[in-house]
Amino acid sequence: MTGTLALMKLSHEQLREEILHIWNTSKHKWVIPIHIGPIDISISKIEWFLFIGVAITFLFLFIGSRLLKDRPGAYQVLVEETYGFGRNMLGGGGKGQIGEEGYRWFPYTLAIFVLLLVLNLMALIPNTYPVTTNLSFTGVLAILTFLITQYQGVKHHGLRGYLKDFAPPDLPAKAVLWPAMWFLRLIQEFTKPLTLAVRLYANIISGHLIIFVFLSFILYFGTFFAIVSVPAAVVFYAFEIFVAVIQAYIFAILTQVYIEIAIYGEG
Repeated sequence: MTGTLALMKLSHEQLREEILHIWNTSKHKWVIPIHIGPIDISISKIEWFLFIGVAITFLFLFIGSRLLKDRPGAYQVLVEETYGFGRNMLGGGGKGQIGEEGYRWFPYTLAIFVLLLVLNLMALIPNTYPVTTNLSFTGVLAILTFLITQYQGVKHHGLRGYLKDFAPPDLPAKAVLWPAMWFLRLIQEFTKPLTLAVRLYANIISGHLIIFVFLSFILYFGTFFAIVSVPAAVVFYAFEIFVAVIQAYIFAILTQVYIEIAIYGEG
């Protein structure tokens, strides 16, 4: 309380400098410097919260599935409802989005959904780090989806059959259109991970930036502007909870669909 009153006595310029100072010093508090020769593998804030998110996901899915009781408590109900939601919405009710063989990948896509949901919601807690606003992280997940998709396509159809399926065989003017369609499908395969990564990254970071912009108006227009900016930030904060769920689901469902398309060759 004393610190808040002290901040209120500062000028706008002094307050901005104080916020930037706190921001910069807080980032360094999380860093554990680790160097292997010229290679810097230091653990920073993003790694800490990624580890925390992975640990929560593991405890929720793995431990929760092994503590089942005949009379479930709140924790078991939450685990079962999450599984039921994933089975129906990601796994097609146990039949996959396209076919039953694709359902074998449901545990993976459910884990992706829960992990992204945990990271997105955790990012809404003050003094945490929004891991999914890091394009390197979302890019790695998207590349993993790409590699699994291509592996499944080659595994089920063979390399020649999988590549041949990139374009319909019954096109008119086949000598011209088939190579063009095949090339467009090839480009599409490589843009899928890009769109997955950028969609998640852009939607999460934009929401955080909107909240930050509304709150920053207080620094430029005075504390009286908090009457407008704080309620607006609260509304967008609530909307960000919805976005956190939707973006985790979209990434997971597209991963499931891409894998199944590669398995069944319906491109």
